[in-house]
Amino acid sequence: MVQRILLGPQKPTSNLREAADAIATDGPVVVITAGWRDSEGEIEELRDELGRPVEDLMIYHRAEEIFAREPALRDLKRERQDKLKELQDLYRIRLGPTLSAARKLLRAEAQPELLKLEQRAAIAQVRALDRHHLRRIQSIHREFDLRRGELDLSAATAEREAVQRQVAGAGLVLIAGGHVAVLLNRMRLFRLGEELAKRPLIAWSAGAMALTERIVLFHHHAPQGRRDSELLDAGLGIVPRLILLPHARTRLDWRNRRRMSLFSRRFAPAACCTLDNGSLLHFEDARLLDARGSSVVSRTGRRRAMTPS
Repeated sequence: MVQRILLGPQKPTSNLREAADAIATDGPVVVITAGWRDSEGEIEELRDELGRPVEDLMIYHRAEEIFAREPALRDLKRERQDKLKELQDLYRIRLGPTLSAARKLLRAEAQPELLKLEQRAAIAQVRALDRHHLRRIQSIHREFDLRRGELDLSAATAEREAVQRQVAGAGLVLIAGGHVAVLLNRMRLFRLGEELAKRPLIAWSAGAMALTERIVLFHHHAPQGRRDSELLDAGLGIVPRLILLPHARTRLDWRNRRRMSLFSRRFAPAACCTLDNGSLLHFEDARLLDARGSSVVSRTGRRRAMTPS
């Protein structure tokens, strides 16, 4: 049985030490801070918080060194990222009107027996678009992996195997937040999913998102105005059936019940689960042992406390 703890943002207060004490595992502690990009490796505060040695795997910087030595891999990665960005732009063109139709139908007034079916159909169209987009994303990742396998990448292979050995020998793996796409891409580059699934994990914020099956970007109160929540990528799939929502307290519009209901129904059967500062979800394999400071968005758009199974 593998224990995993998901936390919210670690500012203004940290509950990382509490999580580490709850797992109480022996062996080296390693951390992945690739989501911090140029600040990767600045873990003095993290070491102080844990009160024990921690080694940063430095996969962001190791990846940059690999790309410098393996230009064919660097070019292939850029091609993939360009395709993913263009695909995301095309997805947004379809997503806006599809979501708009669903929202309008949820506000509409009509005979209940007519309206209910149309509302369901509109939400089903949003879900179908998300599924289609996810399949396209996964197809691009598969193409990248296939073409990478055809390259002679001795430097990349050696680095990847070295990182995998470090993860395999760790008693505890920490995954910090930051830029979720960068973090996820670097973990994919080193093919860490299989090894991470075997190790005790503590992940917070974007690091927790990366462990799920689907990464959803959301911000109902963005500075540039309201924006549609969008499916960004497939995650590593280590933590199933959850859509994780860091900073939910400030980013979700809980006053708009219809909007929240649509959000919940759109991503069902996965539970849309908040992760704010102080949140803690403790899993043993797929079983939830402890849940604190976290809510699920219910089908009716209300908060419902996340409870152990």
